[in-house]
Amino acid sequence: GRNEIGAAVFDFFMLLIVLFLMAVFLRLDWIYYLIYVVGGIWAFSHWQTRRSLSKLLVRRRMPTRAFTGETVDAEIVLHNTSLLPIPWLRIQESVPLDLQTGESYRLVTSVGGRSKATRHFRLFCHRRGYYELGPLRLTSGDLFGCAQSAWEEREKPHMTVYPKVLTLDQLSLPSRLPFGTLRSRQRIFMDPTRMAGVRPYVSGDSMRHIHWRASAHDGTLLVKKFQPSMALTTMIVLDLDQFSYPPRERLGGSEWAVVVAASLASHIIGQRQETGLLTNGLDPFSDGDANPIPGMNGQGHLMGILEVLARIQLRRDPDAEDPMAEGHLSPSRFALHNWLPSHITGASWGTTLILITPHISDPLLWSLHALNRRGLNVQVVAVVRQPGFEKIRSQAEAMGISVHQTLWESDLAQLGQQGGFNGI
Repeated sequence: GRNEIGAAVFDFFMLLIVLFLMAVFLRLDWIYYLIYVVGGIWAFSHWQTRRSLSKLLVRRRMPTRAFTGETVDAEIVLHNTSLLPIPWLRIQESVPLDLQTGESYRLVTSVGGRSKATRHFRLFCHRRGYYELGPLRLTSGDLFGCAQSAWEEREKPHMTVYPKVLTLDQLSLPSRLPFGTLRSRQRIFMDPTRMAGVRPYVSGDSMRHIHWRASAHDGTLLVKKFQPSMALTTMIVLDLDQFSYPPRERLGGSEWAVVVAASLASHIIGQRQETGLLTNGLDPFSDGDANPIPGMNGQGHLMGILEVLARIQLRRDPDAEDPMAEGHLSPSRFALHNWLPSHITGASWGTTLILITPHISDPLLWSLHALNRRGLNVQVVAVVRQPGFEKIRSQAEAMGISVHQTLWESDLAQLGQQGGFNGI
């Protein structure tokens, strides 16, 4: 620290004073030369040490995005633009605990004059999140230990770790869920991605719909037939009300809910369907409710959804008491049966609503029943075990609501020990 440097400077000046007094009283010329040499080395060391870090260009190379479970390679490039070398340089990198691999992020190296040095390190993405790395700190000095100089980066880099994306089979959900596209009897609505066969060409058919390979094989013009459909938006609703999760399931259950939301979004967009996201969770980038993401399709839109899911957090109503330890319904204003009706008013007829929640209550079912009567296709995915689930499923189906269940790894293992899992 500065106190140690100040003490070293004081000791050095005391040494020079002692040598000077010895030279005066003993009248020894070689002591004067020793003072000149030591003083010159001290002055040069301080000048060169301060100058060395000002002539050093530091650059990071690392991805800004990754998925949970990935190992990321990163590096620090040091470019010494001075003719004089840097004899030693201590590098200290600050890495969040959720990105550490167990290796040391401190090392000592040297950089020659007008040369570059690259140092590599790895990051392991243990869990999703929006992480700030750094600051990177550099410390340099001379070979004689006379001087030291330090540098610290000002702009810290950030890294977004997306949640895992699994297939529907890995989620134990049926591979053919009624998401996004509804069949229509009106043939004016045709889906060009869903081919239903071929038919002879008639005047007025679009040239883009001609099946050239089948036409060449049959010797006559044939036109593709498409299944009638009407593309409708799917809105994923992610429940991150803290009081809706049992205390023991708040960490694991909420993380599993985010994985389910990311996986469903990926699956539906992979089917070229429009998908949006609505959540009562806490977004650090927003001052209140997380901004709803409207229904769109495409990989760019999917990455936008994953960006939000990477940083979204559980939300707690400070005015409500936690009732879940006693098994009662949460009075939180962020509970879905209280929060959802006012946030889904703009949904059009035929929109598919997928609710990802840990707790299916009677008030929630009645609230969803009202949405179903408005013409919404309501699907519920439960992500935490709930007593009497089969009874709740039967009650929901009687109301026109489809209920599914997908459990995270610890629950699946516990169910297996108790006699197996019947699936959806």
